[in-house]
Amino acid sequence: MIKLLFRKNPFGYFPSDIWLVTVIGMLNWMGFSIGLPFFSLYLYQERGIPMTVIGLIILLIGVVSALSQVYGGMLTDRFGRKPLLVWSMVLSCITFIVLTFLISALAPVWLLVIIFIASYVLMTLIRPTLSTVVTDLAERDKLTKAYGLLKAGINVGWASGPAIGGYLLTIVTYEWLFGLATLTALIPLLITVFLLHESLENSDEKDIIGIKNIGKVVKNSNFMMYIIITFLLLIGFGQMVSTLSVYSVDFAGFTTAQYGSLLTLNGIIVVLLQYPMASITSKRPKYKVLITGSLLVFAGLITFSWVGSYVLAVLAMVMLSFGEITFSPVALSVVSDIAPKRQRGLYMGTFSLSETLGHATGPFVGGILMDVFPNDPIFIWGGLGAFGLAAAIGFLWWGKRFYKTPIR
Repeated sequence: MIKLLFRKNPFGYFPSDIWLVTVIGMLNWMGFSIGLPFFSLYLYQERGIPMTVIGLIILLIGVVSALSQVYGGMLTDRFGRKPLLVWSMVLSCITFIVLTFLISALAPVWLLVIIFIASYVLMTLIRPTLSTVVTDLAERDKLTKAYGLLKAGINVGWASGPAIGGYLLTIVTYEWLFGLATLTALIPLLITVFLLHESLENSDEKDIIGIKNIGKVVKNSNFMMYIIITFLLLIGFGQMVSTLSVYSVDFAGFTTAQYGSLLTLNGIIVVLLQYPMASITSKRPKYKVLITGSLLVFAGLITFSWVGSYVLAVLAMVMLSFGEITFSPVALSVVSDIAPKRQRGLYMGTFSLSETLGHATGPFVGGILMDVFPNDPIFIWGGLGAFGLAAAIGFLWWGKRFYKTPIR
């Protein structure tokens, strides 16, 4: 019956498989975020690992997962989208199960970290692959909207997973938490196996997996300038979990509940307005939309410099959130415009690398600014906002010098 439902395609604006990958992304990230975000808490509370060591573990995870996404992009170009999705989900479920038993057995921390990194890498391979499926299937004039739909679905999963996991931890132990997360992760696996179709067109041409193939991307000056500028923006944007948490509570005097509500506000805006915003921006020149998103991020970060009341913090978060929903779908659409048809996975993986490294570098830069200027919020948030302003200027220069209307 489910197969018949999707065959009839009641949501006819997009191909049925685009709706499917949106559901897969939502459920996959829900299962992922039920358990894995609480791994750091487990290490700190139950195993007594210092926060400095946990921070280094998170940095290592970010670097490894970023590099793996490039290789994953090449794999999906070589062997197909569906096989990579299926095997990534199967192996991630296995690592979840192994992690559950290791936690129960009080296994050495180094072994837990290795399995955790493996699980995280496998899960992050899924994101660029889903984006590549959308690139394969969406009509060019609907591509930005399609990415907006996918991002909205993934954000629903990200928003609901930690809430479910936090509630479950009040009634179950950590090992049961990861066990239940595994059950949730099985649902998108079954949908992928039985309902999703392969979107990669058959071709006698097979890309080589290796450094030479990456070299082709590096030689694409249009694309390399684009991901460098994007990296700058994501350094500024990647402050919401670390820098903003410390600044809000220890500097601005907000309660942890007020800080949490700022993140909730971001989630609500992204979930409710991501697709409508994508519909609006799809009709505008893409590089101008990227500039607008960058300026909104800049304005949001700068506004935190003058946060003395909760209302002003809400205003700053609203601007940051609108910067996110303006930028994200169009950013993916630009990648699909630049990427050669047979290397879409590689290009999506490389773009995901810049995203991951940007989000990993952001908290490091924010931490340095807070240590150097502990009593000068204008230097902290002004310095972070400068990355958003630099990105806006960079996109203006890049848009006029490099980027043209879609070439493929």
